[in-house]
Amino acid sequence: MIELPNGWESVKLESLYNFVIGGDWGKAPDYEDSEFVDVLCIRGTEFRSWYKEKGKSAVPRKVKKTSLEKRQLKLGDILVEISGGGPDQPVGRTVLIDRQAIVNAKGIPLVCTNFTRLTRPSTKIESSYLNYYLTHFYNSGEITKYQSGSNNLRNLQFKDYIQIEIPLAPLNEQKRIVEKLDEVLAQVDTIKARLDGIPALLKRFRQSVLASAVSGKLTEEWRAGHEKIDMFEVCNELSKVRQDKYSLACKSAKLQKLKKPRRPSNIDEKIEPHLDALKLIPCFPEEWGKNVLAFITDNYADSIVDGPFGASINVKTDYIEAGVPVIRMVNIRPFKFISENRKFILEEKFSDLERHRIDSGDVLLAKVGATTGDCCIYPKGQPVAMLSTTGSCRITVDKQIYKAEFLTIVLNSYRSVFNSITSQVAQPFLNMKTIKAIPIPIPQVGEQREIVRLVDQYFAFADTIDAQVKKAQARVDKLTQSILAKAFRGELVPQDPNDEPADKLLERIAAARKEAEALAKAAKKAAPKKRTTKAKTTTV
Repeated sequence: MIELPNGWESVKLESLYNFVIGGDWGKAPDYEDSEFVDVLCIRGTEFRSWYKEKGKSAVPRKVKKTSLEKRQLKLGDILVEISGGGPDQPVGRTVLIDRQAIVNAKGIPLVCTNFTRLTRPSTKIESSYLNYYLTHFYNSGEITKYQSGSNNLRNLQFKDYIQIEIPLAPLNEQKRIVEKLDEVLAQVDTIKARLDGIPALLKRFRQSVLASAVSGKLTEEWRAGHEKIDMFEVCNELSKVRQDKYSLACKSAKLQKLKKPRRPSNIDEKIEPHLDALKLIPCFPEEWGKNVLAFITDNYADSIVDGPFGASINVKTDYIEAGVPVIRMVNIRPFKFISENRKFILEEKFSDLERHRIDSGDVLLAKVGATTGDCCIYPKGQPVAMLSTTGSCRITVDKQIYKAEFLTIVLNSYRSVFNSITSQVAQPFLNMKTIKAIPIPIPQVGEQREIVRLVDQYFAFADTIDAQVKKAQARVDKLTQSILAKAFRGELVPQDPNDEPADKLLERIAAARKEAEALAKAAKKAAPKKRTTKAKTTTV
């Protein structure tokens, strides 16, 4: 037990409460019964943003009038979360009902849900002081000793919880501590809010960099210092070379009486740019080329392909502990390949599905669900793999016209484009016809290389700031607990020897409780007893 400052006392939490009762979730707001009245109910959801919102999101409910008489929240009440929590969040958070919470209710009575406990401290102590200590106790991790249940739903052992020892300062010192904590923690909250806002700024910064990269603004100076190359002419010449090469392959197959080779996607003249996507993409510099995504793929038929249909791989029997890696949507994130959570299949199974193979340097694109449009490169050094299902696709670029790194920049910048053109049934998805028809810019390879360099540079700068922000947030989180710990060691504000010691305060609390109990007992004794009559029965 920590030695308490002069004039302080250690007291069980239970002895500081005048009144404790469970909450009432009540009925839906459209429930019709004259015995029920409208209320606003505070849930665990409101606890998360309490210091910003102060119950603004409390939900309308109806509770019985008799229940409201007991449970209506008053100024100074403390709500204790008794059920909820999760793997990373123990149960037992508290919030204080202050003036702002009452004002936010706009005259509608407040109650708390049955997942919380209403506790009403003695009017002879500062409720804010007690709530600050309970917050400190929760943040210390000691609260985990007073909970039970599963990881996903925990329960507070309330009877044990109210036996914890509270370091009680003299009343005047409580007021000074609360005043100082309000001031200092408000400053900490301001710092925390500013830090919390930086990730959103960095996200907008990255989006701005991508937009500038794809529109050509990022490399305006580079183009001014380099020879202008008309990429439309380059693309037209490349198309002719590809067509001639395919024609020769077809003639050779015919002479050898072999099956005609499949046409590569990059010379499929039937693929027209997706019109809706064409309206959404940015304007490009006039010397850049522009074509469909299929055009910049490599010179073979399966240079752009999605995964096999679900029936081709049985997730229950085909997935094994080691073998050929199977890449799923969970492995694809913007600019980042996630190597964890991979599955594997046998080499024999892979040989039947080899057209869906992935080699290092290939571009991966998620095309189903919430991650639609996420794009990354399958990194160097990774083993040959394959796509899992039709939820993602692999793109092998033609290196003489396009850089895979630049394609990931283009596709990751197209998130709003993909959101607008996805087909939706149960969830959004892009079919392969749409993906092949996505219009993309084609700068000369040297400029693509410069764009990749600049984007990497700016993103590395943003990543550095992001890492610094996370460290600062961790320090701020520790700072709050450090300040609270200092307060309850009696080190935050100066002590005044003229303050009435806490033992005298406890005597008054005990006397007031004894008097209240005597009055309640007398009132109960004086109350008229309810008369009960037995119903008469008639036999026919």
